[in-house]
Amino acid sequence: MRRLLPGLLPELRAFARFLARDAAQADDLVQEAILRALRAEAQWDPATSLRAWLFHILRNAFLEQLRRRGTERRALERLPPPAAPAASEQEARGEVADLQRAMAALPAPQREALILVGAHGLSHEEAAAVVGAPVGTVKARVARARAALAQGWTGSGAPA
Repeated sequence: MRRLLPGLLPELRAFARFLARDAAQADDLVQEAILRALRAEAQWDPATSLRAWLFHILRNAFLEQLRRRGTERRALERLPPPAAPAASEQEARGEVADLQRAMAALPAPQREALILVGAHGLSHEEAAAVVGAPVGTVKARVARARAALAQGWTGSGAPA
């Protein structure tokens, strides 16, 4: 496990930034997740996905922070979509802004499932393990998110 951790750090940090929306807090979350993983190393089954296990630990650390502050539900609903890379052309910037608005309009559970499966490449099973939901629920959330995006955003720089 220890030799695989460095290769997963960029993905963990990206997911932490999606959750926390703050670089410093994201770094703290990644450090906390790595510490927890190292302490619980004996609990990890090498036959399972290390990436999904670490994402689950990271998400739990984030949710614990929110619970401590008593704002879990409100904060999850207010989470904006992850920042897209800066585009060099005006039209591309407009499309990115449209996509960000469409992502922000998704319910938080759908947005989270879509980010885990679509952006981070987790399988539905791995994403289900991360969020603690049945696989069918995650599949439905991803499908609903994709359908909502397809219906509400044309990709031509303007919403449908």
